[in-house]
Amino acid sequence: MKTALILALGCTSAFGAPMSERISADQLRDIRSKESPVASLSQQAENTQTVTRSKGQSLIKQSVIISDGINWTLVPQGAVLHTPEQHTDRINVPPVGNLMSWKEFLALNYSWIASEEISLRQAKGLDTIDSRRTDYWPKQSRVIVAVHRGGPISVSAPKPAPETAQNQ
Repeated sequence: MKTALILALGCTSAFGAPMSERISADQLRDIRSKESPVASLSQQAENTQTVTRSKGQSLIKQSVIISDGINWTLVPQGAVLHTPEQHTDRINVPPVGNLMSWKEFLALNYSWIASEEISLRQAKGLDTIDSRRTDYWPKQSRVIVAVHRGGPISVSAPKPAPETAQNQ
């Protein structure tokens, strides 16, 4: 019984498919030389065009730096929705100290900075932010930063409503 099982396994793989013949080292070399992944990637790299960017383009120039004097973080321009007068010296200042992620910086400075979760439609300026929220901001002493799903996002000014036939 054991001999019959061994003979049966010798002719097929563990999944029951017939095993193929062994190939020689020369055959393997020929197969590899025809389609080398490294050669394919280097060929693609040669065929791609390089992307150029203007010399004035910079992540720092497209961002607002918020600093507590020891640490700093970057948020997109247009993300700071409200800045109380006592915190103007913390916004758009030269970076000093340690660069931190937005979430780390917010957690460390929760006493003077807060986030306002907004929708993508609000960020695009298609919907306005609830006036109850915006009316509250000046009554407290925190910097308000717009976020979407926890990450800072720039906010466009609300677009005017399209004119209707009644208004014309």
